[in-house]
Amino acid sequence: MSLVNYVIYRLSQAFITFLGASLLIFLFVRLLPGDPARLIAGPEALEEDIQMIRAQLGLDRPLYEQFATYMVSLLKGDLGTSIKYSTPVLDEILARLPYTLVLAFTAEALAVAAAVPLGILAALKPRSLVSQLVSVLAVVGASLPVFWTGLMLIFIFSVELKLLPSSGSGSPKHLILPSVTLAFFLIGNLARITRAAVMESLASNHVVTARAKGLSLGKILTRHVLRNSLIPILTVASVQLGALLGGAVVTETVFAWPGIGSLLIDSLFFRDYPLAQGVIMFTVGAFILINIVTDILYALVDPRVREVLWKTV
Repeated sequence: MSLVNYVIYRLSQAFITFLGASLLIFLFVRLLPGDPARLIAGPEALEEDIQMIRAQLGLDRPLYEQFATYMVSLLKGDLGTSIKYSTPVLDEILARLPYTLVLAFTAEALAVAAAVPLGILAALKPRSLVSQLVSVLAVVGASLPVFWTGLMLIFIFSVELKLLPSSGSGSPKHLILPSVTLAFFLIGNLARITRAAVMESLASNHVVTARAKGLSLGKILTRHVLRNSLIPILTVASVQLGALLGGAVVTETVFAWPGIGSLLIDSLFFRDYPLAQGVIMFTVGAFILINIVTDILYALVDPRVREVLWKTV
């Protein structure tokens, strides 16, 4: 099977997944306590006014009718109109998307740049200080809450040293603290996976043979070890990036970063159903797209994976 046919097959699978996710998201959002119509009308509004707003928003109709209307609009590319902002949901997402993209790719780049070399060094010297450092980073990075790390960085670099802004956006300096916070959370796990993958490759027969032939360590790493180790590294990095593109909710909230994550918090707080659904569906779409791209990268990196994937279709 050709690459084009495989991509078509994966897109068809993604479409079914997308439809199933849309139903679950539609139902879960409506399980949230609170009434959007009452929030819009205000605490002193009459019940007649609240019922009128509910009818205008279509919230008085049965759930299956609301879902049918939502799906028809969704398939047309219309995510609806935000209750809070009275603007198209897609416009609100696109306005916040550049901030999330910059934060996500910066944090992922920092994590990869630090984690991959650390993982390789730890694999080459498993009993060294670097290997122990990777283990500590993996535990600490997974254990410390992201909001605590962010608050500590704010206290040190904004309050005490007064070197960096504590919140907001507008300059490269505003990006440093939130991206470092996210990168610290990602580095430990990615470095641990890199170390395990490289150690497994170093123990394989073809690498042992290459060593016996007298190839230098640099050639062994570049020609044999790193390429075989890319599959698990790509897997972890793609999952991390998908989560970040969905909006680093806690980090964006702590640093008042105007991205997708903070938009989701606002929509849930205001019971803005269309906006919340739109943001979460965007997250689902980002994950699906990244998974497809990752599968294609698998096939390009490793011919054995390409053969297995295409034969299963």
